[in-house]
Amino acid sequence: MKVRVKLYGTLGKHVPGYEISNGIEVEIPDGGKVKDILSVLHMPESQGVVVVIGGSIMTPDYTLHDGASVSLLQPLSGG
Repeated sequence: MKVRVKLYGTLGKHVPGYEISNGIEVEIPDGGKVKDILSVLHMPESQGVVVVIGGSIMTPDYTLHDGASVSLLQPLSGG
């Protein structure tokens, strides 16, 4: 199945051919999970990427549906 992924912060710099305006279409197995997207894009879960779908933060085990729109945000820190 295919999902549309938008990358924020500097995450797009790590994906060859990424276009900010269009995002990227990612192919994952049917019944795929958020962690499958991270794997395809070579972003380890330990990197702390925040995954948002429909305004809600999702866990790595959240099951996706075909055509889902997913936003990946890089974590921020500071004070």
